[in-house]
Amino acid sequence: MPRRNTQEALIAMKKEILGSCIAKRMKCKDGAKILHLHPKSFSRLKRHYLEEGEAALVTKPPGPKNGFVAGNRTPEWLESVVSELAQKNIFSGPMELSDMLFDERSIRLDQSTIFRILRRKRVRYYRAYVMPKRNPRLYCLETPGEELQLDACYPYGRGRQICCFDAIDDCSRHVVGKMYTRETAENAIDFIKYLLIHVPYTVKRIRIDNRSRKQISDFCKSIGIEVIVNVAHQPKQNGKIERFHRTVKNKLFWKHCHIYDDINLIDYKLQQWLVYYNEQRRHGGYGMNRLTPAQKLASSLFNSLYILPLKKVTLTMQSYIY
Repeated sequence: MPRRNTQEALIAMKKEILGSCIAKRMKCKDGAKILHLHPKSFSRLKRHYLEEGEAALVTKPPGPKNGFVAGNRTPEWLESVVSELAQKNIFSGPMELSDMLFDERSIRLDQSTIFRILRRKRVRYYRAYVMPKRNPRLYCLETPGEELQLDACYPYGRGRQICCFDAIDDCSRHVVGKMYTRETAENAIDFIKYLLIHVPYTVKRIRIDNRSRKQISDFCKSIGIEVIVNVAHQPKQNGKIERFHRTVKNKLFWKHCHIYDDINLIDYKLQQWLVYYNEQRRHGGYGMNRLTPAQKLASSLFNSLYILPLKKVTLTMQSYIY
């Protein structure tokens, strides 16, 4: 097996070829061909060898030498200003940072220069940098029934034709659910009718996804309920019902039910579990303060009594009795 050409062997070969060319024993074009160089590059190498000796044969790494500073490099104080500005505005890109720098300090700096500064200072745009995610804006409506999030899930995958339609109240997290065999517009409308019978408040608005939105919207419009359709492929807009799906799968479907159980049995277990969820299970969501959905519902309805314009004694007594 031939030995690998090392740096010393390469230098020795160059010395031998250059020496032969200097002594006129070999033509320069033949030496350039052996070293895979252009004839002009070989002539330049021979001239440097005659001037500097063996040091000219050592391969030098490309690029600037150690300690070299470009004459047009941005001053250090300006790089610090750019880095500090980028750390304060983590969601602003080089173009916006360039505008901020001009508006706040009257310094005009190109966005490509800002990009190189941030990468050189390892503030952004290097391999270990991870773009921070914007924290979601948590919210909780104050009136029960003001908005319900409606969705459906397949607890055992779409191969098992068991679908759970459910809706959660944005204010109290009160949930109503029912099992169906398929996720169709007809079943969704039937569930909405079931929902309106079993909720203890007036439903004003329902939030749904893109699936079967035309039929559902027409039905809800006919009964005076507003419909909000989420953007496609944005489950975070239905965050409360999506989080409930994870809970009901972990605590009920995958723990107390079997994939091949009859749908009526699963629906019976679902209704029993929803009684526990709505009346006994304390909720740790935003705005719930460890209350159960029933407690939050009662608290919200009780607080709404003070909003009524109590002009008559009979209305006052009715509110008190309630």
